[in-house]
Amino acid sequence: MTRLLRRITAVAFATCLSALLFLPPHAGATLPAKPSLRLGDAVRPLAYELNLAMVPSADGFDGRITIDLELARAQDGFWMNATRLRVKRAVLDAGGKNLQAAIVPGGDDFIGLQFPESLPPGKARLTIEYSGSFSAVETRGLFKQQDGGEWYAFSQFEAMNARRAFPSFDEPQWKTPWTVSLDVRRDHVAVSNTAAVAEEAIGADMKRVRFATTAPLPTYLIAFGVGPFDVVDGGTAGQKRVPLRYIVPKGRGAEAAYAAKITPRLVELLEDYFGQPYPYPKLDSMAIPITVNFGAMENPGLITYRSSLLMSRPEREDESFRQRYASVGSHEIAHQWFGDLVTMSWWNDLWLNESFATWMARKNVRRFNPEWETHGRSEHERQQAMHADRLATARKIRQPIVAREDVDNAFDSITYDKGGAVLTMFETWLGEDGFRDGVRRYLKRHAFGNATAEDFFNALADTDPSLAKGFASFVEQPGVPHIAMRLDCTGKPALHMTQERFLPARKDGANAQSWTAPVCLRIDGQDAGKPFCTVLRSRSEKVALPVDHCPAWILPNPKGAGYYLSSVQGVKAIRLAQAPLKPEEAVSMLGDLSLLVNSGSFPADVLLDLVAPFAADPRPEVAREAAEVASDLYPTLSREEDRRRYAAWIRNHFGKRAVELGWLDRQGDSDAVRKLRMSLLPLVTEIGGDAMLRDQARQLSLGWLRGDGVPLGGMFRQVLRSAAFNGDAELFDALAQAVVKSKDSDARNEMYKALGSFRAPELRQRAFALVLSDQVDAREASTILYHAGETAENAPALQQFLAGSMDALMKRLPDEMMSRMPRWGQNLCTAGDRERYKQVFGPRIEQYPAGARSYAQALETIDICIGSRKAQETRLSRFLAGKRIEG
Repeated sequence: MTRLLRRITAVAFATCLSALLFLPPHAGATLPAKPSLRLGDAVRPLAYELNLAMVPSADGFDGRITIDLELARAQDGFWMNATRLRVKRAVLDAGGKNLQAAIVPGGDDFIGLQFPESLPPGKARLTIEYSGSFSAVETRGLFKQQDGGEWYAFSQFEAMNARRAFPSFDEPQWKTPWTVSLDVRRDHVAVSNTAAVAEEAIGADMKRVRFATTAPLPTYLIAFGVGPFDVVDGGTAGQKRVPLRYIVPKGRGAEAAYAAKITPRLVELLEDYFGQPYPYPKLDSMAIPITVNFGAMENPGLITYRSSLLMSRPEREDESFRQRYASVGSHEIAHQWFGDLVTMSWWNDLWLNESFATWMARKNVRRFNPEWETHGRSEHERQQAMHADRLATARKIRQPIVAREDVDNAFDSITYDKGGAVLTMFETWLGEDGFRDGVRRYLKRHAFGNATAEDFFNALADTDPSLAKGFASFVEQPGVPHIAMRLDCTGKPALHMTQERFLPARKDGANAQSWTAPVCLRIDGQDAGKPFCTVLRSRSEKVALPVDHCPAWILPNPKGAGYYLSSVQGVKAIRLAQAPLKPEEAVSMLGDLSLLVNSGSFPADVLLDLVAPFAADPRPEVAREAAEVASDLYPTLSREEDRRRYAAWIRNHFGKRAVELGWLDRQGDSDAVRKLRMSLLPLVTEIGGDAMLRDQARQLSLGWLRGDGVPLGGMFRQVLRSAAFNGDAELFDALAQAVVKSKDSDARNEMYKALGSFRAPELRQRAFALVLSDQVDAREASTILYHAGETAENAPALQQFLAGSMDALMKRLPDEMMSRMPRWGQNLCTAGDRERYKQVFGPRIEQYPAGARSYAQALETIDICIGSRKAQETRLSRFLAGKRIEG
């Protein structure tokens, strides 16, 4: 066929195809109004068959999807989900007829299919041929990335991004079997949720890989990977001896060694807790070089991880990496039950996925290695949740979802960390065995289906019918309770307890909420192994204490098992420094008081009185928390003289121990000692200004950057950042050159954080400018900006940079990253900086998906900091000058 004839034929075919696609509907036909979010129940998917042609080096992909449907009633057409897909042909077999659809554009999320005659109720089959584009910047839908000069294609569909890869009914309640095939290059590996069952050649250099049909799955859990991967055999695991594999970029198989070593044990521990085998026929773990707004994804049978979470070079593998993989791996594998086997019916119950996986990961890691110090991590997550939950703009755990941005906002510390903490609280109330039995009932009742919060509450009610009301009080309303306790020893010792919502930014009565809250206490003179517990069911109650004497001290919420803040009147807080507290009790107590202080609700000088003795505590986990609290207080100080005196106070109380520990890990160090070093050395070097430790950090950093073989081990992150805190041009240049050349994504990430730590104005501006350089990937390099926003000294300068650079950044960063950028203002603490922040983000906020909530919360957080500084700075100033304010 001549070129001209081929062209004429192609044009004629395209014209006919266009005419077929846009055939006019029959007379009187009506398409329902375009949905705003949900599709409705007029059409239900029963099964999918999907074929994708994926060549990662190409600009796009081609697809064909066949969907078995059930039409609930007669209709002229219906809506589906599709984003940025080019539909070539859509045909419905229904009622014995083959009907061509006219495609109705529906904006970013929808397409309408309208037919030339009315569709009868009943079964039907829809086939759509289409094409789409790979993104090389975003990491949602189908996207591509390079590693070592090779192209790879990946998927990420949670929450509403499967519609970017195939037209579908992209909602979690529709769980159906999927039969997938991928057309790929012959020299490429193709993976999906199930095992490959057949391969066949198509053309000269392509093949079609067919995968086994899946168990019922929603669209957001379908996954693919294509490229020249190394496939590492991980043996088998679990009761059914499920095969494990690690899918990693070419030439990097050795970096999956630790994951391959411990994953079988993680699976076995989870099977033991859930009382049933791993529910899918295989478990692959796949590395993605760069991810934006997610670190890992629980796709059944094909979990994906940011490469630095799954892989480590053998010479760089340290205890931090091992614990991080154990935690993230436990989280994602736990999802195979919570989220995959049983899936929420709608996104308002995302907590049934994420809260449970967060809570289960903590439990699994403790069982995996009891020698790891894990309470500090759990306490940090609880504090992080309360830090967000103290805001008037805080979400509920179970927040109604009425717009797409509500779904995006649901992936936050309220869902993950607050949800996990609330589960811990009610597990403590019910007892581990009773709670576990309720979890098992829930999973068995709803296996391979969907569930709601009420379904979970009902499963627990079989053990304790009163539990549902208490659970709902924490899940269905926002906020963290503040329980004020007043000791009364006029007769038999008692506590008057009053609860309200903790709202440091508002004093207008908006805090009149109450919870059904389990409350436990350690009391002077009581058996340390048996805390006194009660349930606070109303706003105010008087509770008799189980002692006959007036206690010298009372510790609310031992071990931080409860999700609430508390204060005790009638007992001096300093007496807790002499109380026989267990390490986890001291850690939780200090953390709660720190949050109160940084919200302007507890005297900062009283907290420092408590920190001083705990700084010298021989138990490293307690001393570490004291160091963290001291570090968190630093932004309260704005006057240079106060900061100088505070530096001396830090050196006086923490300096000797920091010098004794030194920068480098030592053989025989316990996990708790290693973690103490990670907190203590930066505190004394950066805030304390210790010159010797600062110089050591600089020399160690320069040696590491030169490749001198300096074994920084697990401390390389802290060494680099502390060196940069007071770093000079020589160190900056060495870091900037190394980060451009590095092939190690984890090392690059830490170097970017260090570059964001420089305080010298000229070097700080050079670091910011690097993000816009063509020498780096802006998605990674934006870590510089994020980390600068986390430090009190650099946060104001960051806003000045953003004021002149937002347009350039928006061209280089994906939309989902821009939506989180308003959070970079949360560490500002003056009225002037607040106004500058508003000038930078206010006019642009509507451009960022789900950015409005981040913006509002940043402003409220700034206001709390301003108020806290006003309340605390004079007290702290006089304390540091040796002139206490009494009362």
